[in-house]
Amino acid sequence: MKKLKIFENFEKQEYNPDFDHENEITKIFNDMGFSNIKIQTSLTNGLSQYITLTVNVLNEGKTYADMFVNNGKTTIKIRISDHDSGLEKNCNGVSGNTMTMYAFKRLIETGAIEGNN
Repeated sequence: MKKLKIFENFEKQEYNPDFDHENEITKIFNDMGFSNIKIQTSLTNGLSQYITLTVNVLNEGKTYADMFVNNGKTTIKIRISDHDSGLEKNCNGVSGNTMTMYAFKRLIETGAIEGNN
């Protein structure tokens, strides 16, 4: 099978599947004011964590264009990873309600959303 050119330099990192990869992420989000989070860890291509949480929307006009907001709330999925995906490469970090940590922090900084504690 021929290797795709875009994956020529990709070297999968190995991680211990028994290690608690979620404890530090939980602390980071709690410190930002978000306590009701769900974390999924994937070790398929390295270490990727997907954090899902529902947030209060303070200013819908400051959210990203394709985000779905209902009754002043929205559910966001944040991707934190040791390698880029199409989200970073093709979507500038945002695709609907899925985004990078940087894009999520921008929503907080601009006053679009607030913590759910």
